[in-house]
Amino acid sequence: RRRPVDLDALALRLKPLGEVRANGFALRFLIPPHELTIFPDGRAIIKGTQDPGVARSLYSRYIGN
Repeated sequence: RRRPVDLDALALRLKPLGEVRANGFALRFLIPPHELTIFPDGRAIIKGTQDPGVARSLYSRYIGN
């Protein structure tokens, strides 16, 4: 990522899709069976899969490129 992630805007966009918890340091998005934790610099921790392809797909779908 070349630009920081606006966690507030992302939280508003994801709220209708699943449970969102956010603060200034990270955003946690729960959409069972997955849990995505996104940081302002674009890094993410994706739980609920061991397949890197699935993780990339989830990131792309919910956070963007």
